[in-house]
Amino acid sequence: GGFDENIPRILREGQGIEIEEGSWEILPVFRFLEKYGKVPHREMFNIFNMGIGMVIALDAAEAQRAIGILAGQGERAAVIGRVTGTEGVAIR
Repeated sequence: GGFDENIPRILREGQGIEIEEGSWEILPVFRFLEKYGKVPHREMFNIFNMGIGMVIALDAAEAQRAIGILAGQGERAAVIGRVTGTEGVAIR
């Protein structure tokens, strides 16, 4: 399902998400697979999630606290986008 099918499941009806590509570390293997596997760029987000293992949608005011909690458990986390009033997933 990747980004287009899975992320909307955590949002309310009428909401969407805008993802800021590169706001997290995109490992070189994904660029390699895209180039040599001739995988369309947008499909990389649906097939491989571009390295994103989990998405949590929460109030922006709580983001840094959540990142700190995850870091305390040895996890890397980043703000990768924002919820919008337009359904779907936009990648910028």
